[in-house]
Amino acid sequence: MEPSKSDIHTIFKRLKSIKSNKLCFDCRSNNPTWASVTYGVFLCIDCSAVHRSLGVHLTFIRSTQLDTSWTWPQLRAMQVGGNANATAFFRQHNCLTNDANAKYNSRAAQLYKDKVKQQASAAMRKYGTELHIEEIAHMYSPDKKEGDFFQELTKVDEKASFIQNTTTSVPINNGKTQADDDPDAVPDVSAALGTSPSKVKAEPRKSTIGTRKPTSAKKGLGAKRGMGAQKVKTDFKALESQAMAADKMKEDSVKQKN
Repeated sequence: MEPSKSDIHTIFKRLKSIKSNKLCFDCRSNNPTWASVTYGVFLCIDCSAVHRSLGVHLTFIRSTQLDTSWTWPQLRAMQVGGNANATAFFRQHNCLTNDANAKYNSRAAQLYKDKVKQQASAAMRKYGTELHIEEIAHMYSPDKKEGDFFQELTKVDEKASFIQNTTTSVPINNGKTQADDDPDAVPDVSAALGTSPSKVKAEPRKSTIGTRKPTSAKKGLGAKRGMGAQKVKTDFKALESQAMAADKMKEDSVKQKN
């Protein structure tokens, strides 16, 4: 079953009410009345002539006012497409040229052509020949970009890494953490050191107050050697007796001479 003139008019009236579809997709002139079914975009009459020169294998042109032989797959392509979606896609794929031949022979154009075809087929399977203008118009939003899968995956990995780095693990003892028992407790690192807290006994520290530091033997010139001076003990009484005896002997000898 082909769409009626009323269906065609209703669909294009709704699509042309969208701000981005009020300008030519290629040259931005006002009130475009032609369309490229291949890309689901609206074009002015001048740009539509350029598209015809490119060939139907690249772009298929129809009038939104004069043609009455639109098919449902073609109308679905216009509904899932639109100038805003196409503009976002071409910009995302860095296809910004104004040269029509280079633009529609680019890889971005081929990708978008395939995308519109796939989405139009999906809309046909879901809606058949029903209009469902509003639902389809909102189903494919230009705000959602393609090719962001790896960027999103990177963000998830960075977030997970950030959470892991900012999380502090506390040893658990009988269902309780050390932090619960004593907020100021030092984490137990005995497992990492290979020792058990029960086997390690802390020895009391000895006080050094009142103790004399042992003197070490002097080295060098001032050091005592085997043949050096030694302390001699003197008996002063014996010396005094010897001196008195010597004096007495001198007196005796003097007396004998006289």
